[in-house]
Amino acid sequence: MRYYEMIIIVHPNVPEEELPLVIDKVTSFIKLHKGEVVKLDQWGKRKCAHKINKCVKGYYFVLYFTAPPALLTELGKTLRYDEKVLRYQTVRVEKKRTEAPSINSEQHGEKEPLLQSEAHAADQ
Repeated sequence: MRYYEMIIIVHPNVPEEELPLVIDKVTSFIKLHKGEVVKLDQWGKRKCAHKINKCVKGYYFVLYFTAPPALLTELGKTLRYDEKVLRYQTVRVEKKRTEAPSINSEQHGEKEPLLQSEAHAADQ
């Protein structure tokens, strides 16, 4: 069994009452095929980086799970034909990870200079 991280973007016109049904469909599919859902993060409705099927926003979900590699092909077919799912992407992770990576390096006390001139000024 390998560890995977999947991001699912659901169409913004899907009513909020139906969002759990879309995610339950994915999680039950994983469990049915001998996989295990480790964690589900709901990011809510967010703006997309670019338009996807003429949609500017979407509901974002991040799913961490373990599964055999053969499951990904079948899961991809299931999500591809679901009209409520705008996009999905599955990435294999090396070890069990249940948190999204930190985007902001300032949380760790590390602040990278924005420009070389700022780095030079800080050295003096």
